[in-house]
Amino acid sequence: MPRYILRISQEHLTFRIPSLLSISQLFDFSIKFISEDQYRGILVIELEKEEHVNHILERDTLVSSISELYAEGKSYAALHEQMRGNLAVLKPYMQSSFKFTMEGVNHRVVETRIRETVESFAYTALEGNIKMKNYDEEFVVFEDYDFSAAHTTEARLSRDGQFQHVYFGRRIGFGKARLLANSHDVKARAYYGNTSMDSHMGFLMAGQALPAPGKIMYDPFVGTGSMLYAAAHWEAYVMGSDIDGRQIRGRVKPGILRAAEQYGIEKLFLDCLTYDITKSPIRRGGWIDAIITDPPYGVRAGAKRLGRKEGGRPLRDEPYMMPDGTYSHTRPGYVPPSRPYELANLTLDLVQLARWLLVPGGRLVFFLPTVNEDYTEVDVPVVEGMKELKVGEGSVQDFGKWGRRLITMVKTAQDDGPPPTFEDHDQFDITKQPEYLPGHHAFRERYAAGFTSRKKSENSSPGADTPPSLEPVVQV
Repeated sequence: MPRYILRISQEHLTFRIPSLLSISQLFDFSIKFISEDQYRGILVIELEKEEHVNHILERDTLVSSISELYAEGKSYAALHEQMRGNLAVLKPYMQSSFKFTMEGVNHRVVETRIRETVESFAYTALEGNIKMKNYDEEFVVFEDYDFSAAHTTEARLSRDGQFQHVYFGRRIGFGKARLLANSHDVKARAYYGNTSMDSHMGFLMAGQALPAPGKIMYDPFVGTGSMLYAAAHWEAYVMGSDIDGRQIRGRVKPGILRAAEQYGIEKLFLDCLTYDITKSPIRRGGWIDAIITDPPYGVRAGAKRLGRKEGGRPLRDEPYMMPDGTYSHTRPGYVPPSRPYELANLTLDLVQLARWLLVPGGRLVFFLPTVNEDYTEVDVPVVEGMKELKVGEGSVQDFGKWGRRLITMVKTAQDDGPPPTFEDHDQFDITKQPEYLPGHHAFRERYAAGFTSRKKSENSSPGADTPPSLEPVVQV
């Protein structure tokens, strides 16, 4: 199969392979990874057809460009030797106008060496006109260097030519999806909040859900709608819900819809509804193609569910009438009483909800925050009929003591199964001394306390697993 050179971003390294695999699954083609080190700025892959390259360029926000690979080596001598034995690949382009380009990865090639390098390919005997603009074909040399933090002129000159690998090929195209992070930049959005997801990460998440025309995608913790914009860009129908309708509406015209109009995707928004997911009005399962969400975990705002905290005033059994004769719950600004929604309970409930709502083969995509020292694979809830899809150690945003993992699960069950009950799960009740607590249990409290590892606490004092008090909440 033909091999291709992917010039790929060196940010979000653990998201690269899952992003490419999701595109191949969506468009039903196979992809083989040739590069031994998949974290470098050049990634070599095999594809059956060149048309699949266009799917990657259209969809992958991490890919800058893709070129057909003709030759490679640890040195120019090795590259030229391989290329001299492969000149037949140039036959279709012998009469085409062309341009030669030289690019360095983690390095800017010294100008005086560029012409020398280009002239070393004279044996290819291309007969077309050389053009800097409006050319038919572009041939590219990529020099792949190790990363260096030194950016002085002296450092650049001293390392010039000391690359780890060199590649030669024909450029097929540039990544079109790379521009989406800028066009959907949160600060330029008509409506956003302090918890809005970074636009680039939103597209990476949406890609795992396999959005496509005609599909329905749902965010049960929609907030200001960051997940919906990315999914709707790929022409999927979207809907969302949240316990706090103020985040959906904003101060003027429904805020989420204002941003949707800005991007020209408002017709793909089915609706955004205000309700507690644990008291959902949805009455049947098996009709959602994907659930994509970033549940609130307490760094800025904790998750809530209807009810009152233990020890607080009991809930009323009947509506409360105000002095003016109206019921309190009918007022526009009414906010029902709520209590904290423990993240461990929320996560398990979310997977159970996906088991019920998704169509067979549908996907659940969500971020799971966790304390890095305490995380284990069993932190991801295990629910019959749901399977985690993971490459290596998974896709992680590492913030030091804590990180958030992008969890992608697929519904393998063929039936809907029972709807979730949303009851508190005994295995996360610390008063019952559970044998194990996941790394994201009591996440908000542990964030405020500086993320003391449970493993260290257990060795130093009994009962240290009890989450500390958090009054007042530290806001960041």
